[in-house]
Amino acid sequence: MLRRWWASGGLLLAACATSIPSSPEPSEEIPLEAVDTVEATITNTEIATHKTITLWFPPELEPKADTPAGAELLNQLQQFEQVNSGVKLEVRVKHAVGTGGMIDSLRTAMAAAPGALPDIIAIDARNLDLATDDELILALDALVNPEIIADYYPFALESVRRNGKLMALPFASDALVAAYSTTAYTEPPTTWKIVLESAFPVIVPAEDPKSLHVLQQYLALGGTLRDRSDAVTVSKSVLTELLDQYSSERVAGVLTKNTLDFDSGAETWSAYREFRAPMVITNAHSYLKDADMTSNTGIVPAPTKSGKPYVLAEVWSYALVRTELARESGAWELLEWLIE
Repeated sequence: MLRRWWASGGLLLAACATSIPSSPEPSEEIPLEAVDTVEATITNTEIATHKTITLWFPPELEPKADTPAGAELLNQLQQFEQVNSGVKLEVRVKHAVGTGGMIDSLRTAMAAAPGALPDIIAIDARNLDLATDDELILALDALVNPEIIADYYPFALESVRRNGKLMALPFASDALVAAYSTTAYTEPPTTWKIVLESAFPVIVPAEDPKSLHVLQQYLALGGTLRDRSDAVTVSKSVLTELLDQYSSERVAGVLTKNTLDFDSGAETWSAYREFRAPMVITNAHSYLKDADMTSNTGIVPAPTKSGKPYVLAEVWSYALVRTELARESGAWELLEWLIE
C-alpha cells in the first residue's frame, strides 16, 4: 500500500514519516502498573440523523481557514457533513494541559456531565498515557482495518500502544532535525567532526524543558534510561562522553552561551531566518512551514558522533472517548474518514 505524506501545518503525516524511534516519555510518567483498558465495539447501523459528533483539538491543530493545513482539515470535516446528511460536527479547542485542559475536562465530564463529553480527541503521547490510565478512551484493536495498520511505520504505531493495545490512531508526527546553510557547509553536517571542523556557531534549543536534543544525543551514543530490573538509570560513561563533546564545541566556538536563550525549535528556526547561525537544531514542522521560502537551506537529522541518524519523534493521534455506544458508531466512521 502506498504510504502517503502530507504536511499538516508543517507536521509530517505519521503514516509516512521517516522510520524513526518514537520519543521516550520522561521516566516519571511511565506507568508502573498495568492498567486494564476498555475495548471498543461498534454496531453495523448507519449514523443516526440529526446527530452531533464533537471533536476536541489543541489550539495548534485547530481546523480553521487561516492556514493551508487548517483549511484542508476544515474542508474534510465539511465534506463529511455533506456526505452524511443530518450529522453535525462540533469542534472545540482545548489546551493540552492544565486546569480546564483536555484531560482535566474529560475527567470532570466523565464524572459529572457525561453528555458534555466529546466523541473524538486529538492528543499527544503524554495525554494518551493519562487518558489510558484513567480509562477515558477506548481500545481500537477490534475496529481498525488491518490495511490501515499496514499503512503506518512501526514508530507511529509504537507511540499509540499501551499495555499491548491500540489506544489511538496517529495522524501527525514531528521530529528534531538540523537545518543548515548549504553555502556555509560544503557537505551535510551529519557528524560531530564536520560540525567542529566548520567552527560555525550552532544554535540548539538548550533551554527546552524536555531536553529532547540532549536526550537524542545521549541515546544516539548508546545510552539507556532503564537497567535490566527496569529501574531508572543513566550511563555515566555515555553521559560523560556527551558532556565532553559539548565542552569541545564550546571551546571551538560552535556552542555559545547565547544558545541558552532558546527553548524550542520554533525559536531556533526564527534565529536561523534572522541569519544568527548557519545551522540550528529545530523541529521539522518549523522548517516545512517555510521550506518553499528558504533558499540554500538543507535539512538532515541532527549530527551524531557516528553520523548514523537517531531521531526522536513526537506523535499526535486521534482517540475515541468512552461514551455511550449510540454515539460511538458515528464517531468511528468520522475517525475512519479523517484517517483516509
